[in-house]
Amino acid sequence: MKIGRVTSKIVSTIKHPAYQNKPIYMVQPLNEKLIPDGNPWVAVDYVSSQIGDLVLFGGAPGVAKEVFDLELAPIRSLIVAIIDIIEVDGSIVYNKAS
Repeated sequence: MKIGRVTSKIVSTIKHPAYQNKPIYMVQPLNEKLIPDGNPWVAVDYVSSQIGDLVLFGGAPGVAKEVFDLELAPIRSLIVAIIDIIEVDGSIVYNKAS
């Protein structure tokens, strides 16, 4: 799993059936200091995130099958949580409410 920020929505009129009715976003991976780290990923949203949200995302073989009940889905990564707070060594480094 990785921490990232949702940066933009992807809109497609023609897509694989596995993507029907599922929001697709670009997610910028972040390092432990919440600084961009690497290239953006394409991720299917599972938790109703919005542009600007800090999220937990990633994937593993079989995740799309388990989450969406799809046998052969070309889904590499999923947004699985919207982060409210990140605490490191007793200090809050991110608070969505702030």
